[in-house]
Amino acid sequence: MTSWPNAGHTGSSRPRRSRATGLEMVGLSGVFGGDAHSVEVETVPEIIAGGEVADTYREHGVVIRAAFHEGTATDQPAETDDGSLVWIWGEVYSVTDEGGERRSVDPNESAQVCARQYSAHGLDFVSRLDGEFTGCVYEPAADTVSFFTDRLGARPLYYARGDDGLAFSTAVQTVPVLPGFEPAFDKRFLAEYLYCRRTFGTKTPITGLEQLPPATILTCDIESGDTDRRRYWEPRYRPQDRPFSYFVRELTDRFERAVHDRTRDDRDHGLLLSGGSDSRAVLAAADEPLTAFHLGDGWNREARIAKRAADAADSRFELLNRGPNYHATLLERAGPIQEFVGPFHTGHALGFADEIDAEVDTLLTGLYSDDLFGAWSIPQATLQFPFDIQFWFPFERLPSTIDDFVCEQVTAGPTRRPDFLDAAPLEEILRENIRFENGEVEFHGVGYESVEQLGLNSTLYPITNGIGFDLFSAVQIAPTRNPFLDRRLVDLALSMPLKHRLRRGPLHRAVDRLDGSLADIPHASSRVPLKQPKAAHVVGNRAMNLFDKLDGTDSYRTQGPWQDKNEVIRTHDFVGRALERHEETGRRLPGLDWDAVRDTYRRHRAGETNAAEELYRLVTVLEMPLTGRIVGD
Repeated sequence: MTSWPNAGHTGSSRPRRSRATGLEMVGLSGVFGGDAHSVEVETVPEIIAGGEVADTYREHGVVIRAAFHEGTATDQPAETDDGSLVWIWGEVYSVTDEGGERRSVDPNESAQVCARQYSAHGLDFVSRLDGEFTGCVYEPAADTVSFFTDRLGARPLYYARGDDGLAFSTAVQTVPVLPGFEPAFDKRFLAEYLYCRRTFGTKTPITGLEQLPPATILTCDIESGDTDRRRYWEPRYRPQDRPFSYFVRELTDRFERAVHDRTRDDRDHGLLLSGGSDSRAVLAAADEPLTAFHLGDGWNREARIAKRAADAADSRFELLNRGPNYHATLLERAGPIQEFVGPFHTGHALGFADEIDAEVDTLLTGLYSDDLFGAWSIPQATLQFPFDIQFWFPFERLPSTIDDFVCEQVTAGPTRRPDFLDAAPLEEILRENIRFENGEVEFHGVGYESVEQLGLNSTLYPITNGIGFDLFSAVQIAPTRNPFLDRRLVDLALSMPLKHRLRRGPLHRAVDRLDGSLADIPHASSRVPLKQPKAAHVVGNRAMNLFDKLDGTDSYRTQGPWQDKNEVIRTHDFVGRALERHEETGRRLPGLDWDAVRDTYRRHRAGETNAAEELYRLVTVLEMPLTGRIVGD
């Protein structure tokens, strides 16, 4: 139990509300306690011209600011039978009853669904929901507030304690600053972001500011400040001895229903479509044609194959041409909404936010497919070849000790050791944030059943352990729905033997069952049709990777889905301008050698080194308004 001093809540009064539109981007932010009316409460500043609906709720000791995409679950808070109030950011797609039966619900009525479920089941209602959400329940009669997150933490919630209250926000940069909460950069967790392109678990680079763990309910007594936290679910891999065909059938059926639940409302649905298999699976499972958006630089190999897939599914295809200045636009737009999860350029669609928002009401993605049904999240032995080509052996190598896990993280692909960083080694930072406690492994404030479960599930539990900013930026463009995060699919992945994911390609087989014409089209990375065996895709991937590296071009354009950021920096000077613009701020950041920063940039521009990834992580932090507020003048 933890507490803050007397919160000064002396009783209820008529709540006051203010409503406006088009002022800010979506999310929740607020304060509970005696300091509720002494600080400014806001959500994320607007970065595109949108139709957001904003609302402020004020009660003595309570202030909550909410902003939602127009046309979604904007009528909040929802009231329960006992007069409690519910806010939710995100969407609920179904509710499961005591017998395990699942009932689909309208995601645009998510707050009302939560209020009804709370009236019937109390705070246990959260464990019955399937969706991507975070929210809170304010109980005036008990003078408590309870925050909750979905199973995987797909919508993060950050909080900080002050002398006389608790502040929270769904955006790390807009947690209100209370008396007694003095935000400053933590040198080690800032280094962790620069090493790993994210901070893990509940940690952030800001002292006193933490993230609520996934699948968690945190209840706070507003007057005393006492808090109680409980976890209602955790991922546990329990493989079933069933044939591969069983899992393909289950994946096909469950995924089709997951897509249906996310497209059944009468709205215009869009899809971020690549030339691969993940988003193509959404096309195959959709009941009606979708508007397919493809980010590209002209009609390269990736764009041509994506167009073939959209045509085969009778979907309208829109090529969104990026151009040479696209990353500069992403840096500008990502700054206000960055979450210390992935560099700015992984907010891939932000540069076309206005175009997407004008065309569709909701946006679907194929994100997290490889975490659940591919090899991405499975530790494997690797073999390094010339030209920076790696080969992954199709056998799992799960860690059995903390040393094994730490070693795997230190040598993982996204890890970097910037020349300009003067901080403790990554290995040391990871070791001091992992320990055995109460019969389980705790890693950065999140518990796992064992080291093996940590090694297998950490990339999705919580989702902010991932390395991309794509989801967190997409939700600011439009209500974003991710069918692969459906709890039926998560449960299936936890029961599927790893050998099927490493050697057989279950998603490719599922696409073939859903729509054979889409499985006939090659994967853009391998140039092999999806229905071919996984071994053919492995060979094709290696061959195309080598061919693309040897094509002799020195351009930011590629044949794949993304621009070559090393060449972007050499061709365009927006990173150099950002470093100049934020030099005084950068010199105040702990652990940075600014002369080494300038030298790294000079050597990269001269072609002496490839340091785009390290530089992108740094300018991401520098461009965040939060950074300027903490260390600026």
